[in-house]
Amino acid sequence: MTITPNNKQVNPQQPMFMSAKAGDSFDLLDSILRHWKLVVFFSIIGLFVGVVVSRYVRDSFENKTMLQLDTKSKSSKAVSDFGDLFDAKSPAVAEIHLIKSLSVLMPVVEQLHLNYTAEPQGIVDRLMRREGRMDLDLFEPPKMDREDKSLKGKKWIAVVQSQDTYELFSPMGQSLVVGKIGETYRIPMGADTVAICVKAIYAAPGQSFSLSKSSVLNVAEGLQSAINAYEKEKNSNILEVSFSGRYPDRVANVLNAIAQAYVRQNVEMRSAEAEKSLEFLEEQLPSIKAKLDSSERLLTNYRNKMGTIDLGAEAQGTLKRQVDLKAQLLMLQQEYQEKARLFKEDHPAMQAILQQQQRLGKEIAMEEGKTKKLPTTQQDVLKLQQDVEINNQLYTSVLNNIQQLRVVRASEIGNVRIVDPAYVREKPSKPNRKKIMLAGFGGGFAFSVILIYLLHTMRNRGVGSSSEIERETGVSVYAKIPKTQISRKLPGVSDKRFILAKADPEDIAVEKVRTLRTALEFSFLDEGGRVLMVTGVAPGAGKSFVSLNLSYLFAKQNKRVVFVDADLRKSRLSHSREKGISDILINNSKLEDCVIDMGEGMYFLPKGSRAPNPGEMVSSKAFADLIDECKAKYDVVVIDTPPNSLVSDAQAVAKLVDFGLVVIEYKKHSLEVIQETIDQLNIAKLKKVAIALNQCVNDGSSYGYGYGYGYGYGYRYRYGDKKKS
Repeated sequence: MTITPNNKQVNPQQPMFMSAKAGDSFDLLDSILRHWKLVVFFSIIGLFVGVVVSRYVRDSFENKTMLQLDTKSKSSKAVSDFGDLFDAKSPAVAEIHLIKSLSVLMPVVEQLHLNYTAEPQGIVDRLMRREGRMDLDLFEPPKMDREDKSLKGKKWIAVVQSQDTYELFSPMGQSLVVGKIGETYRIPMGADTVAICVKAIYAAPGQSFSLSKSSVLNVAEGLQSAINAYEKEKNSNILEVSFSGRYPDRVANVLNAIAQAYVRQNVEMRSAEAEKSLEFLEEQLPSIKAKLDSSERLLTNYRNKMGTIDLGAEAQGTLKRQVDLKAQLLMLQQEYQEKARLFKEDHPAMQAILQQQQRLGKEIAMEEGKTKKLPTTQQDVLKLQQDVEINNQLYTSVLNNIQQLRVVRASEIGNVRIVDPAYVREKPSKPNRKKIMLAGFGGGFAFSVILIYLLHTMRNRGVGSSSEIERETGVSVYAKIPKTQISRKLPGVSDKRFILAKADPEDIAVEKVRTLRTALEFSFLDEGGRVLMVTGVAPGAGKSFVSLNLSYLFAKQNKRVVFVDADLRKSRLSHSREKGISDILINNSKLEDCVIDMGEGMYFLPKGSRAPNPGEMVSSKAFADLIDECKAKYDVVVIDTPPNSLVSDAQAVAKLVDFGLVVIEYKKHSLEVIQETIDQLNIAKLKKVAIALNQCVNDGSSYGYGYGYGYGYGYRYRYGDKKKS
C-alpha cells in the first residue's frame, strides 16, 4: 500500500489485477479470432443438425374448446320444494377434474378408436415430410402375439397399394390380405384370428405403416396427461380445454367428443336426483291411493247406516283446520323420508323438519280437543270426512309432484354448455423450425467457443507477465518472443535444423531474438563469458528454436559459433547416423570430424550415436574437456540441454557454462515451477541466469510461431500455419 501526495491510499496490485483480467479476456478473444475456421465449422455443423431436427420433428396442431359453467340452479319450482337436491353447485376446480376423468375419456377413446394406431415408417419420408396417414376403425391382433417371445420387437405392417387398397403383413413378413378401406377382414392365424378395418388412407403407394393396438385404459390415461384444462380467469366460470396432436382434424374431433361427453355426463348427473325422487313418489302413490279409497268407503258406509248428519259451522271450521294441519304434517313426513336417504338424523335440515313436525303435532292436538266437545255422531262424521280430505289432498299433491318431476327430468340441461367447439386448424402450432435451426446454429457456435475456451484455459494455465516473473523470482526476463506463423514456402522449412532467422530475417520473432542476443552480449559476452546454456522449464517451451536462431544471430556478428546438442536422450535436431558428442566421449572421435559447418560462421555438433548413460556422460570430465576444447576453437559456445524439469542433465552442464538462459512458454508454467528451475540452477552454482518468455500472444501484435518441442514418449516437431501474405 502506498500513500499519494493527496494522502490517498492506493493498492498497486489492483490495477495489475484488472489489467491481467483484461489481458485474459483479450487473449480469449484473440484465440477465438485465430480459430475462426473452427467456429465456422461447428456453426455449420450445428446449423445442419438444426435443419435435420426441424425436418425430423413432426408437425403438432394445438386446438381449444371453451365451456361455460353455470353455478346457479335452473330447476323448476317443483324441484325447489324438495330442498337443494337439484341446486348443487359445481366449482371450476371440481369440473376440471371431471373433464379429465376416465369416465369421460374412456368413452371418447372407444368412440374415436384412438386405441388403434398406424405409425408411418421410413426416416427418408419423415425428413422429406412426405409421411402419409392411415386411420383404423379396427385392429385386433391375435393373442399369441403377446405370448410369443420370438415376435418381440416385430411389427404388423400395412403397405399402401393404392388410394383405397392396402396389403397386410404379419410380424414374420407373411402377406395375409389385400384389403379395401371401409371393409372388415378377419383372417385366421392358427387357432386365432386377426381383424382389421381401415377407415381412410392418405398416403402414396408404397408407404408402410406399423399397426398396433393399446388398451382403452392406457390411452385414456395418456389423454389425461395430454389434455390441459384450466379456468380462463379466476372466478370467471369459463373453462378452456386444449389438446395437441399430429392430425388437426383428429385433434378437433377429440376435443369436441370430450366436451360432448362431459356435458352429457353433467346432464345425467344433475337429473339423477330428480329421477330418484320420482322413483320414490311413484312407489308411494299406490299406498296413498289405497288409503284414499278406504277412507271414502268408510265415510259412505257410515252415512248409509246413520243417514245424513248436518255439521254446524264450528264443526266444519274445525274439520278444515285439522285437514290442513294433518296434510302439512304428512308432507313433512314425506320430505323427512326423502332427505333421510341423503342426510343423517343430526343434520340441520333433518332437525328443522322434526321441529316443524312437533309444532304441527301440538296444533293438531289442540284442534282435536275442541272436537271432543261435539256430539258423538258429529265426532265420527268429522273424523271420517277428515281422513277423506287429508288422503285426497295428499294424493293430489303427489300426482302433481310426479308430473312436475317428469318435466324436470325431460328438460334438464345441466350446468355446463359448450361456448366454442374446436374447429379444424390448418396451421401447426409446433415446431418452430426457424427457432430450431437458429438454436442449432447457436449451439454449434457456443460449442466451438466453449471448446476454444477450454483449449485456451489448458494452454494458459501459467504466468504470462514478465514483471510478475521478475518480481517473484528475482531473475530478469530478457525477451518476450511472440508467436509467428511460418510459411511452408520458406526455403529449408522441412529441415530438422531449420533456422527462421536465416530464411526470414524480418520476422517479428526473429526481431525479438535479436533483442535477446543484444541483452546477452551485454550481460555475459562483454564480461568475458563464452559458454551459454539454453534450457527449458518443460517440454514444448521452444528452447531449441531459441538456441538455434540465437546461435545463427551470434554468427552473423562475425563470430565463430558452435551449437552443441547436449540433449543426448531424444534430440530432435540431430540425425541418427551423425557422429557427435557420444562418439567423441566413447569412441575417441575428434571434434573436427564431428562438427558440421552450417555456413556463415555457425557450426553444429550433433549428439552422436546412442549413448548408454546420457546423465553420466554429461557429468563426466571428458564432457568438460570437450567444452573446454570448444571454447578454445570458437568464439561462442551455445549448449542446448534437455528440459530441466525432467532430467538433471541441465544441472550437470550448468557447472561448465558462464550464463544460463531458461526458456519459458507463455502462460504455460506456474511461478512455483519456474522458481524451482531457477533454484536448481543456483544449486549448480550458476549465478548468472536470465529468462526468455517464448510463444507470447497479444504482445503488441497477433503473431505466433508454430514450433513445438515435446519430451517424454518422444519429441514432437510441428510447424505452424502458413504465414499470411
